[in-house]
Amino acid sequence: MSTFPLRLPDDLEKQAAAQAEAAGVSLNQYITTALAARVGAQAEAERYFAARGARAVRGRAKEILARSGVGIAPREDDERA
Repeated sequence: MSTFPLRLPDDLEKQAAAQAEAAGVSLNQYITTALAARVGAQAEAERYFAARGARAVRGRAKEILARSGVGIAPREDDERA
């Protein structure tokens, strides 16, 4: 395990310390758990979008966009800037 000096804004540290105390854990453990959750979520998002990207068919989005709105009249409040 490694150590890392961390600078936090005073108000963020106070809020985190209060939440850690309410959860019954140390501030270090609280920050570690919060960071682990964020890192895990980011890794899952990267995995998900990489898998989605691998299934993509090039040019398909342009085909869909080319068909969108065809045969549909603009609404009265539609305006072109």
